[in-house]
Parts: sequence; C-alpha cells; structure tokens
Amino acid sequence: MKGFRFLLALVLLAAGSAVAQDWPKKPVRVIVANSAGSLSDLMARLVFAEVAKNLGQGFVIENKPGAGGSIAGAEVAKAAADGYTVMYASDGQLTINPFIYSKLGYDPLRDFAPVSLVCKITQALYVNSGVGAKTLDDFVRMARATPGKLTYGSGGNGHATHLAMELFLWKANLQLVHVPYKGTGPAVQAAASGEVGAIAISTSLAKPFVDQGKLIPLASIGAPSPEVMPGVPPMNRSFPGSEMVSWQAVLLPAKAPPEIVRALHDAIAKAVTAKEVGERLKDGGTHPMASSPAELAELIRTDHARNGELAKRMNLKVD
Repeated sequence: MKGFRFLLALVLLAAGSAVAQDWPKKPVRVIVANSAGSLSDLMARLVFAEVAKNLGQGFVIENKPGAGGSIAGAEVAKAAADGYTVMYASDGQLTINPFIYSKLGYDPLRDFAPVSLVCKITQALYVNSGVGAKTLDDFVRMARATPGKLTYGSGGNGHATHLAMELFLWKANLQLVHVPYKGTGPAVQAAASGEVGAIAISTSLAKPFVDQGKLIPLASIGAPSPEVMPGVPPMNRSFPGSEMVSWQAVLLPAKAPPEIVRALHDAIAKAVTAKEVGERLKDGGTHPMASSPAELAELIRTDHARNGELAKRMNLKVD
C-alpha cells in the first residue's frame, strides 16, 4: 500500500510538472477592472509585457470597468481555472466592494487564487495651499477648532480615497465634510482649485499640483518615506492605525492548478524586479514589490477585516 501511494504521488507530481511546462500554450487574457489609460491599466500593461517575455506567450489586456471593479471580478471568478484568465486587481475590488455592493457576484476570500502583489500605491494627505496649513499638526488644530467646516474630496462614495480619508478622520477624531466626485481626476482638480480643502490621493496624481504650489503634502500614507517624499512625515507616526495603503495584485480563479500559480508568480516577481519596469512603476507613483501567494492572501484577509469595520462605522452602501 505504501508503495502504491508513493507511486501515485510521483505520478501526480509528474502530471503537475507537465501542466506547468505546457502553460501557457496560447495567449492569456488579463482582465483589468479599470478603463484604458487608468493607473491600473498602465501598470498592468507594463508588468505583463515583461511577463510575456519571461513566459514566451502573449498576455492580452482586456479592460472591464464598472461597479468599482465588480464586473471584472465576477467574470474572473466564473472563468475556467485553466490559467488563461488572469485578474489584475486593486485592493478596492477585494477589500472594499464586499461591504458596499449588495450584489457583488464573487467572494473575494473564496473565489480567487492569490498569485502575487505587484505594487503598493504611494499616497499622501494633501491640502489646498489656501487652507493655511503647512503641517499635519496645523491641519488637525484647524479641523478641531472648526468641526464640520473643512471639506475633503474623494473619487466617489466608497472609493479607496473616501475610505482612506475616513480612516484618518476616525483615528484622529476629526469631523470634515465629504464631497464625492466622479473619479480621482476631478477630485484632485477640485482640491487643487480650492473647491475642497483636502484630499488623500496618490502622489503621481498630486505631483503636478504640488509642483505648481497648489497642493501641500502633510503626511505620507504608506510611502517608503523619506525615499519617496523627503521631509514629509508618515501619518502613522501621529495617528497609529490611520494608514490605508492601496495596492495592486494578480489573481487567478480559485481552482487554478498550483503549478500554474507558481509559474505565473515567478514570472511576475521577475518582471517587477526588472530595472526598467521597477523604475517606470516608481515613476507612476507606485512602490514595486512582489509577494508570495500566502502573503497576498494574508494581506487580503487583513484589509478585508479592517475595511469591513470601517464601512460599518460609516454605514456605507453604494447600491
């Protein structure tokens, strides 16, 4: 009996190796939840162009925007688990959407096989230069002196920029008025023009307005400071637990063969650490980093639990 089990194990191991060696035999679809030209789209195209070189097969980007990424998530969750449908995901799809959409179409903790983290988004809290705050302490004093008077913008109700700001306000015990916009572009424009007083957003979107003197960074949010934002203190230093770090990652349908998960992971890790790719990821306001599938799974679980608590406190629902 022991000999039979050993032989069976060898057969299964050989079969798994054959799957990994044969994959990919044809082009692979990469589903991106955002529209063409978005940060996620640009990052996915950059990374998977390198992955295609590493694996010798085409990886075709398909943009599936809508419902905060839920449309893309549902499509990948229902796809065949053969390695030919890949999801390029943001944290919002997996750790925010479950709490704000009543009809999601997928379970982020059960319907996907985590492959690898790709990058974390370098963000910061910014204020319009006309607000008069030069430091985080200045801003907190002003907000406490005039509760419910200062405003902040976001990319929309339930958007990561909305929850990031609400987490900070919760931990700092502040009251600001939320003004939602249809996307991060209009939101950062509103902050730069003084239509709203503050915003928590990626450094890549804010940089042109910082260079023009219209926005002032007060605190980094998950940035590898001081490398990315010299002289700007991390928000966690003043308010522990206040940092909501956005990230992007790659996942497969839940029952994808482990050998394919491993092969794709290795190709992504190699792509992310390639010098040219890493430099361009940093130029896009992201901090490139790969992870093991287990590390990504733990990150999803941790952020899922935190965001669930935050959404409950905010009584937040989009539909």
